[in-house]
Amino acid sequence: MIDEMAQLKEQVKELESLNHLAEVLSQTLNVEETLQSIIQCSMQLCKAERAAIVLFSPGSAEEVHTIMRNVSALPESIDHRLNQLVAGCLRRTQKPFVTHDILDSFEYSAPSDRLLNHGAALAVPLISDGNLLGMIHHVRTRGGEPFSDDALRVAEIVARMASQFVVRAKIHETQRDDLERLQITIATEQGIHAILGQSEPMQKVLRDIALVAPTTANVLISGETGTGKELTARAIHAQSLRVAKPFIAINCAAIPADLFESELFGHERGAFTGASSIRKGKFEIADGGTLFLDEISEMPIPLQPKLLRVLEERSFSRVGSSDEIHVDVRVLAASSKDLNQAVKTGEFRDALFQRLNVVPVFLPPLRDRREDIPLLAQAMIQKLSGGVKHFEPDALASLAMRAWRGNVRELKNVIERISIFASKHAIGAEDLHLLGLDADAATSSRTVSFLHDLLASNDNDTNLAEYLEQELIKLALRESSDNVSEAARRIGLDRKAFQRRLEKFGM
Repeated sequence: MIDEMAQLKEQVKELESLNHLAEVLSQTLNVEETLQSIIQCSMQLCKAERAAIVLFSPGSAEEVHTIMRNVSALPESIDHRLNQLVAGCLRRTQKPFVTHDILDSFEYSAPSDRLLNHGAALAVPLISDGNLLGMIHHVRTRGGEPFSDDALRVAEIVARMASQFVVRAKIHETQRDDLERLQITIATEQGIHAILGQSEPMQKVLRDIALVAPTTANVLISGETGTGKELTARAIHAQSLRVAKPFIAINCAAIPADLFESELFGHERGAFTGASSIRKGKFEIADGGTLFLDEISEMPIPLQPKLLRVLEERSFSRVGSSDEIHVDVRVLAASSKDLNQAVKTGEFRDALFQRLNVVPVFLPPLRDRREDIPLLAQAMIQKLSGGVKHFEPDALASLAMRAWRGNVRELKNVIERISIFASKHAIGAEDLHLLGLDADAATSSRTVSFLHDLLASNDNDTNLAEYLEQELIKLALRESSDNVSEAARRIGLDRKAFQRRLEKFGM
């Protein structure tokens, strides 16, 4: 009766172990953790001291790959050569291999000291749809009991369950590899090649991107709203070694101050009112990839030291937890405000600015690269219309005259409107006039008339563009009592761009 009770308890333990393994296999595709669970369960049920999961190389008679060995107090593991020998038997028979002495079975001569304890062995094949995938190999200490028929029966059950996981894991791995290749392709197409510009300012931007992308340096992208700061960040990511990893973008201006820390670092359940479950932060989600912090100047002052710590130590804690989480994230930041000025006024911490501004990239406003407007407009209309519509030269000239205070973003919105409402395939200046999209209203008929007369009277020896620009700068300075910042504002330039023009004309 006592023996029956002991046997029943043993069977219950077996069922519980198999049930636990079934739950693990059904709930996760974490390969390493699951394979370790398979090995531990199989060792426990078969009463083995060592075990290994071995996969066979498709189409190869020899190659085997040990993908997981047991983690135990025993320092020695199953010898790879023994795995190869046992694998050869399973390849030939596709049946379990059982022996009371594995060293004698293969006449394994002069084994190393660490293999002298290898005794009884049991290996069962991993088979799916008639295909031999690999094996689970068990070994007991020399001098112990041989593996029983019950141990073989249980090992075969585990092997059948493990086979289905291996198949799913292989499918998942293939899908993951395909997804990574697709992500790389998309990222490349949306990266540096999507940034158009033949002007010298944009050529410099492209050179800067090419230089900084392969590095791990933090980058601070500055420029007015709508100049393409996120596109530039994506281009840097696309040309980096992190291209197959996540690119996570955050608009700091759109996050309420009281939720900022949770958004970046995540929170534990119950960390604050409304935190009903654990949530990963953007840093954790971006691990291995790139985190883009747009409008970084809007980050609350109290949170800035915490961001600085993450940048320096690559670790943080979720809100409501003291556990450290380590990440490998490259940070790209952007601001439409002058962070130098924000540091001076105390709106932004100098230490954080210095840490972010390792490599500065400045994006010029569209008005400072007007020669790029026809190129951008033509590319946009082609893409938005599916290649059906295009601009005539006079329409491109008219578009180039606009102020574009919203920069490339405004240009894109206008081109999208044109692609929808313009009925012709070839869009001219007259079509823009009918759509209310001439040069800016500020460019009145009187101004156009003046420019027309100037063009007609030019003797071709005068650079009219530079002449008009110099006269406009002189007028702005006079009207502003030589206040450079005010003159720049009146013209619609930032101070740096205005000063570059002063230097260019020797003014």
